[in-house]
Amino acid sequence: DSSSASVAGASGSQSPAQLQTLCRALLLHSQSLYHEHCMKMRLGNDGSNASSEKKDASKPAALAGFARTKKVAKPPSPHILQSCVSYGCKFIFEKKVRMVLRRLSHWLRNDMSCNDKIYVEWLPLALFDYHSQFVLLFRGKCLDVSIKGDVLRVTQTTEIGGFRDVGFGSELELECYLKMEFRRLLRAGNG
Repeated sequence: DSSSASVAGASGSQSPAQLQTLCRALLLHSQSLYHEHCMKMRLGNDGSNASSEKKDASKPAALAGFARTKKVAKPPSPHILQSCVSYGCKFIFEKKVRMVLRRLSHWLRNDMSCNDKIYVEWLPLALFDYHSQFVLLFRGKCLDVSIKGDVLRVTQTTEIGGFRDVGFGSELELECYLKMEFRRLLRAGNG
């Protein structure tokens, strides 16, 4: 059983407890979205009903005998499913990125014989934000990393005014990119 747990941890799969936590968070998120949508609809309908009654009172009496179909405005969709999918993707992707950062720290220490630390500062966001952000600092190189749904972007500015913005579709792409950047920094520091 311990071997299957280590395989699950290495593959990026979620444990049953983590999946249960994610499901509860998604359920709470969908409930809060639906509640917010209902409140907006209630506030919107209270104001629109009063104005529509005023419009009906101002219509001429001659048109009252004709059968007319009343146009009913379709309420906007709350997009609950799309929001939950986006939040779930971000939740899982963020966990995988955190595992990559742990592996990189281990790789630097054991494989590259480097005792320098990777400093990571996560932006404190609300639980149900659709994005996550953190800043990574290693040997003077500072990277701004943002996760939105299943898209990860790394932004970097240099001291001479350069700018680089790179997008990644998986945590493995990020890991390869960071290893390449860290190797470059280690060579520059040793040379």
